[in-house]
Amino acid sequence: MRKYKIYLTLFSVILVLSLFTISCSKEPLAPTEEVKKITEETKAVEKTEKPQPETPSIDYSKETHDIEYEGYIPTFLCAGEENLIKVTLKNSSSFTWPGTGKSPVRVGYHWFPTENQPEPEWDDGSRTLITNDVAPGESVIVIVSVKAPEAIGWYILQIEAVQEGVTWFQKVLEGSTYVDKCK
Repeated sequence: MRKYKIYLTLFSVILVLSLFTISCSKEPLAPTEEVKKITEETKAVEKTEKPQPETPSIDYSKETHDIEYEGYIPTFLCAGEENLIKVTLKNSSSFTWPGTGKSPVRVGYHWFPTENQPEPEWDDGSRTLITNDVAPGESVIVIVSVKAPEAIGWYILQIEAVQEGVTWFQKVLEGSTYVDKCK
């Protein structure tokens, strides 16, 4: 990669000098053998070396996964429908939460019945993305999409952040909510 940058810089300087010389001269200039050689080497480097995006490798098992929630669980949600809940997440971890990539941080939820309702799926796989990377100490607002159970009744709803493929954050935003038909 460094060799490529050196060749590219050298080629650019020679090109600028050539153009300057051509504009000042009335005779056309033919490229020198050196310029031809550099041009060929640059093309060869371009074909063989493709810059790879730099991805930091973080051993997340050595990092602290911590979070603070700001928001609340509504006391009523519509049965069987997608409900939107606004939550602010503050990164209290020891690393920047990635919003994309191999192990992004997302927000999931879990339902627990409080009466004789059937047990809803604990983790239905639905996740809400965070909008961008979040550095330690920074916050992000997330509108969590939560599908309520079909059965009417009281439930405990937990909203919890997860770093995909790594761990759940273990702290939750929790509240009791009544689920009923809205139509």
